[in-house]
Amino acid sequence: MTLYVRKITLDESDVLDRWQRADNVVCYRRARIVRLSAGGWKATDIAEVLGLHPEIVRQTIQDFNKGGIPALTPRPRSGGR
Repeated sequence: MTLYVRKITLDESDVLDRWQRADNVVCYRRARIVRLSAGGWKATDIAEVLGLHPEIVRQTIQDFNKGGIPALTPRPRSGGR
């Protein structure tokens, strides 16, 4: 069964557009995954084009479908300098 993103709202579309122009690689990659999936691309094809594992693409799509933009927004990680 092929997994695709749900319909993208106008507000979500605005955020995805900003992410695709941002310097943050994580945001850019997640926005591209959502946009390509909305365009009818299969997860395996998206993974190949972006150089990612297909499971990362599937998980990103599932996260977006469940929680929208907040589910994709990078969170601070523990540790660091």
